[in-house]
Amino acid sequence: MNSGQSFLVIGAFVVLSTLTLNVNSSLIMTTTTGLEMEATLSAVSIAQTMTDEVLTRDFDQKTTSGKRIYEAHDLTYSSEFGPDGIAEQIIGDNAVDTSRTDGFESKTKFNDVDDYEGYVRKSWNPRFGWFNVTVHVEYVDEDNPDAPSGGRTFYKCVTVEVMHPSLVKDANNEVVPYVIKDLAVYRRYF
Repeated sequence: MNSGQSFLVIGAFVVLSTLTLNVNSSLIMTTTTGLEMEATLSAVSIAQTMTDEVLTRDFDQKTTSGKRIYEAHDLTYSSEFGPDGIAEQIIGDNAVDTSRTDGFESKTKFNDVDDYEGYVRKSWNPRFGWFNVTVHVEYVDEDNPDAPSGGRTFYKCVTVEVMHPSLVKDANNEVVPYVIKDLAVYRRYF
């Protein structure tokens, strides 16, 4: 084989190697994107389940057991949001409610929406492992539910954030949490 043929063989190997690297890179990107989307779907399910759990509770501690409130100033102060007393405290590791079987303490201990303020849960997924869930509850303006309220209102915004290392990442390669918001509204007149 002369040197001209050797250069052609080397050139063919370079082209083949480049093509192989591009194909492998595409396969890895496709696999990564698929895993991110699957993790996102799991996060959506976990967040919606958490939101549904919160919104099935009474609006406020002062409206449990069928009690009625007609003035917003009779509701719980936002500084008092969170579990009401020792009976509602989560006993898990560092006050994190953890379960592999959906047997979360919050389901039996919390009776109103604002008990979930600052609540932290680890939710198990057989494919991805633990998802971290955090809940934030705040009063919002009745005319603009996107704006926090400085006082008590008949609207509470429930924000659920789900984190997992397999979720979509931003340009800095940092995980973007999945966040869902919903409103708990107290209807004082029936």
